[in-house]
Amino acid sequence: MPRKAAGCALPVLIPLILQAHVCQTCHPKEVAAYLHSGMGRSLRTPGSEPEGSFSTASGTRFTIRSGSQGTWQRMERFGGSAEYRVAYVLGSGSHAASYLIEVGGHLLQSPVCYYTARGKYDLCPGYDQTAEPDFTRPAGEECVLCHSGMPRHIPGTPNQYEQPAFLEQPISCERCHGSAAGHLKRPAPGSILNPAKLAPAARDSVCEQCHLVGATQRILNPGKDFAGFHPGQRLEDVFTVYTRAGAQAFRVISHVEQLALSACARASQGKMWCGTCHDPHPQATSTSQTYDSRCQSCHAGKLAGTHPAGNECVGCHMARRAAQDGGHTVFTDHRIRKKPDDAGESLVGLQELRAWRAPDPAFESRNLGLAYVSAGLADRSPAEIARGYRMLAEFQPSSPADVEVLKGIGRALLAGGHPSEAVKAFELVLKNAPDSAAGEEDVGVALLQAGQLDPAASHLERAVRLDPLLLSAGTALQSVYRRQGKDGKADALADRMRRAMLGLSN
Repeated sequence: MPRKAAGCALPVLIPLILQAHVCQTCHPKEVAAYLHSGMGRSLRTPGSEPEGSFSTASGTRFTIRSGSQGTWQRMERFGGSAEYRVAYVLGSGSHAASYLIEVGGHLLQSPVCYYTARGKYDLCPGYDQTAEPDFTRPAGEECVLCHSGMPRHIPGTPNQYEQPAFLEQPISCERCHGSAAGHLKRPAPGSILNPAKLAPAARDSVCEQCHLVGATQRILNPGKDFAGFHPGQRLEDVFTVYTRAGAQAFRVISHVEQLALSACARASQGKMWCGTCHDPHPQATSTSQTYDSRCQSCHAGKLAGTHPAGNECVGCHMARRAAQDGGHTVFTDHRIRKKPDDAGESLVGLQELRAWRAPDPAFESRNLGLAYVSAGLADRSPAEIARGYRMLAEFQPSSPADVEVLKGIGRALLAGGHPSEAVKAFELVLKNAPDSAAGEEDVGVALLQAGQLDPAASHLERAVRLDPLLLSAGTALQSVYRRQGKDGKADALADRMRRAMLGLSN
């Protein structure tokens, strides 16, 4: 798009899908370099993907083929088969690539990953402990936000999206630089956000929005959603991240936590951040020499006696190693260890949860309670679930319509063996957020565990009417039917779900 004459603003009524191209009008070198970076390749439609196949220990076989009709992944197990067309490729491919399928406006993650270093397909992380890996894992908003520019998630649903599902596929310029609208009206220096010039907490939050996961799910503040974070804010204006006190576990997304533990970052008094070493729009491919020069900017002339000339800083002090949740690949350790072989890790266990940065005091007990319930459910820790429940029960009277608090209370009660009490909490969720398939499912599952089969069936039937591809609700409803002796209805529902997943009409 041509630029207007000097003194005139660039037009702002531009399709969002062209946002990177709009930036390219004035910043061609930066945009071109960014689009070749990992973030610039974070999501795409499939091209000519490698073909291959593999089998799992449980006997499931996956076959991947590409052709004029796209890329397809076929699953064969116990004499049956299913085949899905790949809708999107997730990840830059520097380490690996995973895949999304799209069924009836729902995005789901494939269990298949391509591991670049090995040049082979295998199961994605998290699927290796699954007896029967399938294409049923919902791809929610939090997941796709860190891999895409502008996802169009439908609020209140686990994994439904408008069409097209993304207005921009790779991570957009606006994800780091904020809204371009004002800059397009007045394209002058200072009218667009530069993360490096922000206060440390806001500066770091730009990177932390995707590179800081923590020990539990992220806890949203009341009335917020993950897409509500914008550069210039602190993460805690939207959600709180919790980590384990003293934990040093090396994971795929632990860059920020590891860097914060390093002597380099601690000695910098907040001056060192991701942008110290990483240029998001590099004019040349980064090499070990690129990063060595960053190290030398602080350490030049200080290590000559112990570090012979020509040694690589990163190769020794930021070694690549396997992550706990990284599948079949290795990642750079951002701990910047003094001794290359010093890779010991403390045990996570049941160490205290702590906020990476404290949220608004009004939400501290709420968010920490939700974090403990989340962590307790994930780690199967009754003590943590009980701790979170107590905090939420104490907070709830001050905010009786807080849906997330009510959900947390319900899930804690359900895990603690009190399904009838959980029903009451989930019914309050439905009262405050009606017409929710997930809300109907929560009530139905609690009623099922309480042995109240008829009302359980009623709620679960409504859940699958509202969302025919809410697979967990459909599975629970099949269980209700079988306990009622209605095997025919259970079999018919299983067949409808299978046909729905294959995109077949009933």
